[in-house]
Amino acid sequence: MVGTLHNTDEITETPCTVSIIIPNWNGGGVLEECLESILEHTRGVDFELILIDNGSSDESRHTIEEFAAHDRRVTALLNDDNLFFAKACNQGYEISRGRYLLVANNDILLTDDAVSNLVNYADSHPDVGVVTPLLVDLEGDFQELYRRLPTALTIIAYYHRFGRAVDRILLGRRLQDDYLYRDLKFGDVEQIEQPGASFSLIRRDLIADLGILFDEAFPLLFNDVDLARRIKAEGSISVVVPEIRVVHLGGVSSEKMDPKIYQRFQFDAIFTYFRMNHPMQYPLLCFAWPFRWWSSRFRR
Repeated sequence: MVGTLHNTDEITETPCTVSIIIPNWNGGGVLEECLESILEHTRGVDFELILIDNGSSDESRHTIEEFAAHDRRVTALLNDDNLFFAKACNQGYEISRGRYLLVANNDILLTDDAVSNLVNYADSHPDVGVVTPLLVDLEGDFQELYRRLPTALTIIAYYHRFGRAVDRILLGRRLQDDYLYRDLKFGDVEQIEQPGASFSLIRRDLIADLGILFDEAFPLLFNDVDLARRIKAEGSISVVVPEIRVVHLGGVSSEKMDPKIYQRFQFDAIFTYFRMNHPMQYPLLCFAWPFRWWSSRFRR
C-alpha cells in the first residue's frame, strides 16, 4: 500500500452508519460515474466511502485521488500492485468505522436513495444479516446474479459444456434453474443463500462474529460464495428487497483481464472451495475437469 488520502487514524475514532467499500482495478470512466452517483444519491444516512485502488494503470487511479482530495467522506487506499478483490475489501474493512458494511463493485450506478433504504430495512429487521437490492441493467431488466450455494452437480451443469447439455436434454435445465433461483419471481422480499458482492449491505457485528470479511484463499472469485456459506452456517439470513433497485453494468474490470487468466482464477477458486468445504464432492469436479484440476495443483 502506497498510502492513504485523509488521516485514517483520525476518522476511525468517530463511528458512522455505513462504510461503502469499493475496490477498483482499471475501472475507467465508469468508476467516476459510479462515485458521482453514490455521493449524489446517498442521503439521509451518514456514511464514508472507502476506495481501494489495486495498481490501476488507467485514469481511474487519478479519479480516486481527486475524489478523496475534494470530499472528506472519501478515503483512498492506493496499492502498488493488483492485490485482487478479497484483499482490497479486507483492507477497506480494517479501516472502516460503519456499523454496516456495504461492499460494492466499481460499476454500479445509484439513481435514488438505495443506501439509506437498505439501512432502513436492516434497522427494522434485526434478524437479517445481509440486505441487497434488486440488481438491474441500464434498461431496468433483472440480472440473474443471485445464487443458491453451489453443489458439484450445479457447478458442472452451469460451467461444463457437456454438463449443460445433459441438464438441458435430460433434466429440462432443472439444475441450472435451481442454482439461479429461477423458481423465484423477486416480486417481493426473498430470502436467498448467496447475494453476491456487487452491492450488499452487511452488519458489522456479523462479520465480527465470522472473524473475517473475505477469505483471501479466494483472491478474485468465489470469495462471496465462501462468505455466503459462512453467513448461512452462522445462522444469519440474506434477503433481496426488490423495491430497492441498483443499476449494475457488470464486467468493467474483469473484461480487461486476459480471458485465460480470468478462467484460471475461476477454476482455481472452484476447486479450492470444494476441497475446503465439500471434500466428498471435490473428486467429481476433478473428474469433470482433469486438466484444469491438474494445472491448479501447481498453483497452490
